[in-house]
Amino acid sequence: MMLSSLDHLMAVGLVVAFPLYGSWSQRVLVRATAEGRPDARMRDYLLTMLTLWSLVLLTLLLWGSANRPGSLLGLVFSGGTGALVGAGATVLALLLLLSQWHVINRLDDAGRAQLAAQMGSVSTLLPQTSREYRTFQALSVTAGICEEVLYRGFLLWYAAVFFGVWPAVILTGLVFGLAHLYQGAAGVVKSTAVGLLLGALYATTESLLWPILIHIAIDLQGGAIGWALSGARREAV
Repeated sequence: MMLSSLDHLMAVGLVVAFPLYGSWSQRVLVRATAEGRPDARMRDYLLTMLTLWSLVLLTLLLWGSANRPGSLLGLVFSGGTGALVGAGATVLALLLLLSQWHVINRLDDAGRAQLAAQMGSVSTLLPQTSREYRTFQALSVTAGICEEVLYRGFLLWYAAVFFGVWPAVILTGLVFGLAHLYQGAAGVVKSTAVGLLLGALYATTESLLWPILIHIAIDLQGGAIGWALSGARREAV
């Protein structure tokens, strides 16, 4: 498979520039919220969505200019065994998320306040108002679609050209984790694990549909938990 200079540039952007952008964006958000700017999270959400959709648009333009089939980017629904595996993995993931949600809902006020305190710097990212929560839901859908196209679609394909599919799954999982360095060490570990699992699912099913659905569900749950705990954080102040 012939790679162009634009392919290399896009890969460097995802491996190096995007994690740096995430760290910079987090610092700006922390500083803005510390200064009491009421629109800080909204601006961060909207800028992140604009950045992600722009990167996906560039990727699709690059893909189309090279006359590559969409199936190489995972933009296809694979039937048969792949569909059964994907559907089964998606249902299992949704059940696990639902179980986690039930546990959090059963926490008393002290438990919710303690969990809110444990969120650390990540809590800065999570919605505090109903308007922010609605926008965060849009951000969750955006991240689920765009990050899968970029990391499981393009970057995994790019790495597989050099190393093969399964080594590429591991490499892109690690890169995906580092892209969430702004969430701290725990966020990197969690994101790496998610990246490895979604990469394995994509490599098995050859379709981004299932990773996208699971990714969206994970991010929506994160926003819902943040919104549910926002009252506990306010009471703890």
